[in-house]
Amino acid sequence: MRLRRALAFCLVLAGGLGATWSALAEQPAFSTKTIDLSRLTLGAHSVVTRTASGSVVELTLAPKLEEASKKLLSRARPVEGAIVLLDVASGDVLAWAETRAGVISEARAPAASVFKLVTTSALLETTSTLPSDTVCISGGERGIERRHLERPPAREASCRPFSEALGYSRNAAFAQLVTKNLLRADLVSVADRIGFNHAVPFDFPATIGTLEVPYNDLEFARAATGFRGSTLSPLGAAYIATSIARGGTPIRLRLVRRTDDYEAPDGPQELPRMLSATTAWRLSRMMEVTVHSGTARSAFTDREGRNLLPNVRVAGKTGTLRPLSGTTTTSWFVGFAPSRKPEVAVSVLLNNGKIWHNRAAEVARDVLRAYFRERGLPHIADPLAPAPRPEAVSSLR
Repeated sequence: MRLRRALAFCLVLAGGLGATWSALAEQPAFSTKTIDLSRLTLGAHSVVTRTASGSVVELTLAPKLEEASKKLLSRARPVEGAIVLLDVASGDVLAWAETRAGVISEARAPAASVFKLVTTSALLETTSTLPSDTVCISGGERGIERRHLERPPAREASCRPFSEALGYSRNAAFAQLVTKNLLRADLVSVADRIGFNHAVPFDFPATIGTLEVPYNDLEFARAATGFRGSTLSPLGAAYIATSIARGGTPIRLRLVRRTDDYEAPDGPQELPRMLSATTAWRLSRMMEVTVHSGTARSAFTDREGRNLLPNVRVAGKTGTLRPLSGTTTTSWFVGFAPSRKPEVAVSVLLNNGKIWHNRAAEVARDVLRAYFRERGLPHIADPLAPAPRPEAVSSLR
């Protein structure tokens, strides 16, 4: 089995940029029918489960981080939710927590504003748009209308650099730029390269996300800003974040370390480049704005404005969307840290009901606190200590 997998991986490398996505992802080596991911045994130094026949399966999970993630997800009390923490260097899954089997691997939640990572990539990769470009907008906080496709009159306009648009999730800025600069085919092409409508390169079957892009200009702008047309899985979101953190080069993810007849390869399994190194670098800097001063700032600072992760710079993207009245509200945080020398990528999905106990950004902050606290970084508080009650969020962020 090891030889077959090694040969398959060599074929992937030989294919280079022309390799098909099915070749990149290979066939998953395991299934949830043969390996039970719902019943884990946490030891002092390892996490194990069993196959259907009773054989022991050692997983890549870190026991303390797995335990902390399960507790944090339980404390958040979503209708449905998941947490994934990945090692950026190896692709190992360090934490895997979900409210039911399949939440992590299924692309059922709307991608919401996390899809702006794809749109930003398309603008940077296929057009002359630069982060330094000034974009003047008016409104658009809770939706995109036809007036947002054009630059507003000067008396109504707020003008800021595009470098801030991702971190503050300025919907109208994206609507205007994609209408002016971006072809539908280019957005679809970049989304395909990032992995939408494809499987996660992973040990088990998992979908990155789904995408349908309309031709109508207004509906195209709404899709590009994340209001409709796209779904995302927590594992897919973590895979995308890891690829950005690695400078645009994706990596095969893994959860199984060894079984009776299998052992994970030594070292990372890099796949053909997803984004240019320049685009990945620009995305990382734009994602830093999210945490430093944008939509996640309040989650990562205390009431006095002090950083709850001192000396750790975080890059991230939030997303909040309630598709229909009466449905749950999806809350996302996707990112990595430290942003200038990434070690871990985190993805948190919370589908919240009328009463919110946490936003995804707050849970992600605490997962990162658990990781860096275990790494021995000073002045990081216990993430399982009671957290202040958040304010409700209703707009797309």
